[in-house]
Amino acid sequence: MTTKPRFRIMLSAFLGLMPLMASRVIAADGAALYQGKCAMCHGPAAAGRPGTFPPLAGRVGQIAGNPDGKAYLAAVLVNGLHGPITVNGESYKGFMPSFRTLSDEDIAAVLAYVSTLGNSTAPVGISAQDVTSVRAAPMDAAAVQAKRAALQTAGVIP
Repeated sequence: MTTKPRFRIMLSAFLGLMPLMASRVIAADGAALYQGKCAMCHGPAAAGRPGTFPPLAGRVGQIAGNPDGKAYLAAVLVNGLHGPITVNGESYKGFMPSFRTLSDEDIAAVLAYVSTLGNSTAPVGISAQDVTSVRAAPMDAAAVQAKRAALQTAGVIP
């Protein structure tokens, strides 16, 4: 085998692995972003902090399984959320700041990562385009809270 065909084979193999490598980079970025931006409130394993910051593990994947739930999650990260909420029968009075300064790709990576925590299924497909769509229609705190209430009533948010 000459050098040229061997190079082509190696190049083809590398190019074929790029999508797999890219998805692992996104997952790693989501984990790193979560640890750097979210873990201080929601905890390193996303178990939450009683009374102030709700658990995310085992919940985000469920919520993101619904298109309206996915949009809500992106809206929370883009716009923030504050005011009392109830999760698993427990009241929380924390404050979720807006992460509007993060890119759409970073927000999608964080949500995809958190969707895997406490969840035995594959990460939910949350794309940067999903976040872009939400960012195009900014919401105030009252609108995010109203969206949450409606989705909770509909059973999208457990």
